Amino acid sequence: MAGRGAARLMLTMFTHNRCQLCVDAKEALDQVRKQVAFDMTEVDIRKPGNEKWFDEYKFDVPVVHANDEFLLWHRVDIDATVQKLKQLQSAGK
Repeated sequence: MAGRGAARLMLTMFTHNRCQLCVDAKEALDQVRKQVAFDMTEVDIRKPGNEKWFDEYKFDVPVVHANDEFLLWHRVDIDATVQKLKQLQSAGK
């Protein structure tokens, strides 16, 4: 029997400190959060220990994963992101 409350989504934003698109993405995700609840953590791809993510995303930040799966990169389309996150919630992913 499925529970009434969906598991909270966890978003991971891959970023670095000289990324204006990342600042814009965070602002857009704040708008998304008003419609879909989620927690978010940031991974600075330039920090030691994050070489895998630097190699993967050095030209593409921001990149956002939802529950460890690719969600978006570069720019956040608020309406499309809300729709995708709601789909993930309803699917229990």
